[in-house]
Amino acid sequence: MRPSALVALLVVSSASAWTSPSAGIASRSAVRGLRSAVPAALATRGPLDGDASVGAFDPLGLSSSEAGKRSSPFVGASASAIAVAAAFGSPSVASAATKAPDAIPSALAAYGHYLSILVIVASIMTERLTVKPAMSKEEEQRIAIADIMTGVSGTALLVSGYYRATAYGKGWDFYSHEPIFWLKMTSLGIFGALSLFPTITIIQRSVKIQQEGSIEPMSEELAKRMTSILNAELSALALIPLTATLMSRGVGYVDGFPTQIAGPALFGVVTAGAVYKYVKDALAWDEGAYITASKE
Repeated sequence: MRPSALVALLVVSSASAWTSPSAGIASRSAVRGLRSAVPAALATRGPLDGDASVGAFDPLGLSSSEAGKRSSPFVGASASAIAVAAAFGSPSVASAATKAPDAIPSALAAYGHYLSILVIVASIMTERLTVKPAMSKEEEQRIAIADIMTGVSGTALLVSGYYRATAYGKGWDFYSHEPIFWLKMTSLGIFGALSLFPTITIIQRSVKIQQEGSIEPMSEELAKRMTSILNAELSALALIPLTATLMSRGVGYVDGFPTQIAGPALFGVVTAGAVYKYVKDALAWDEGAYITASKE
């Protein structure tokens, strides 16, 4: 193939990879192949057609003053083509210019996911730092607002996480076969179950305040119980980002084992057991039993 044809084809392929996302992998592969072919063709090219006086292909006239005087049309064209190819033929640049159709929804889902986690942590820390025996009415209201924010952010976390796992991430088939994904989901289930105890307790106390205008001070035992559960919630939250970074990189991925069955089973059993325990503890709170259990 003539060097002129190779260079022209290189420019066309490079421009296609730069301007047309639909060209995709095929155009970029062609560019890589032509980059290797052009130097070889230039090295092996014989004399120019119709001119036996030139011993090697030298379009820029570097080896012969006479060749430089010839002003062949190919000289200017080849130099321009090579410059254009160097400027616009980079596969990395072409790849960066390619925009996925769902890039904005995917980015918004990721932003909502991360923002939800931050709000949850801030809300739980507010509860943790506020809860104490004999809280004032204002402090009772503060932890009630913080608990509402935890619930709203938790819902946003689940919704954004669902879309990230099924629509904008690596796909449900990947995540369902990833054991660490189910470890993350189990941690999230435990966190949700733990949050039920303070939520139920806060709702009960807030309703009583609304109905009666006052409430008996929170006991030291109940404050300790809520504090320990809030600490456990923060610990579960700390594990979730770690599992997320590992699962997104395919750590522990298995295809031959029925993880898509064992994972949901583990998640369901652990979450259901934790929900039952903490809902029961909140609804049937017995300070005497708690004191006895603490001493044991």
